[in-house]
Amino acid sequence: MHGALATHLRQLLVYHQWAYERILEAVAPLDETAYRAPRGLFFGSLHDTLNHLAVVDRIWFARVQREPWQFERLDAEAAPDRAGLEAFLKEGVDAWRLWLDKQTDATLGSQLDYRNMAGQVHRQSLANIVQHLVNHGTHHRGQMSAALTAIGQKAPLLDYIYFLPNRMDT
Repeated sequence: MHGALATHLRQLLVYHQWAYERILEAVAPLDETAYRAPRGLFFGSLHDTLNHLAVVDRIWFARVQREPWQFERLDAEAAPDRAGLEAFLKEGVDAWRLWLDKQTDATLGSQLDYRNMAGQVHRQSLANIVQHLVNHGTHHRGQMSAALTAIGQKAPLLDYIYFLPNRMDT
């Protein structure tokens, strides 16, 4: 039986996937030029920002699994095309959800020592890492929403509060 913390983090991961689905739907109408054009985002284009999120989700997952990272840079290519990137994002969140299913509130409170991309040692609880993962996604999806609005595209409602009435407990 999962405790309140594990249950809440699972809901956050379901939200993470839901928000990815909404932003992917929002960029779907764009042609390749518009999708890959520099937009002044930290990682440049809409594609490169989604790609960054895919890479970082996997780097953090490797850390909690205590496995080597698949990527050496935050801007490494996760997938060259939209369909591949969409699948990669979904597979990443699915892996996180399966991992979380094996955790308890006690294990989520345990500390993980890890190195950041610069090689500096840090320590955080597993729970804080999951919360960071979702918050990091929210940050960059917000940048993407602003970029979509700037080019006249409708930005999706991505706030957590809008997710709650539609949430699934799976």
